[in-house]
Amino acid sequence: MVVEVTDENFEGEVLRSDTPTEVDFWAPWCGPCHMVSPIYDKLSEEYENFKFCKINVDENPKTAMEYHIVSIPMQMFFSEGEKVDEILGAVPEHVIRSKVEEILKRFPTDEKGRLKVILGSWIDHNKNHGERFRKWEQKAKDTGDVADYSQIVKAIRQLGEANEQLSAALTKLQDK
Repeated sequence: MVVEVTDENFEGEVLRSDTPTEVDFWAPWCGPCHMVSPIYDKLSEEYENFKFCKINVDENPKTAMEYHIVSIPMQMFFSEGEKVDEILGAVPEHVIRSKVEEILKRFPTDEKGRLKVILGSWIDHNKNHGERFRKWEQKAKDTGDVADYSQIVKAIRQLGEANEQLSAALTKLQDK
């Protein structure tokens, strides 16, 4: 079922939703809006872990202005209170379906999936910083400055070891 949202309940229905959410910004006079509306009705029946909403921009100008809606239909996708993607215009069902699937991969709704995403992001972030640190450390050694930073060097190495342990844990999670 597609949920009708308003300026008053947008925050609660969309931004505080526990599941990824699509919002269809539409108006009764918009022909292309009427073309995509049945697609969202259909998808809302198929995806239990994804929320579909619509908001009439004529009756809810505050939210439309806040999200800079200048053309409709505009579909915006939200997860954990943040806008994460959008589709402008009337597009075929397969385009919308693939966007929903992509969003669900990026923002899973089950706890194990969320843990995998968090760990993956953490590991990648620390790996990138670890590489940058190693480059800095080599240059610092060349100038003799590394001794001044021995506590930092030690802590970064410990973080590297922890990152390796987290990588191994993530691999085990993905194998299950």
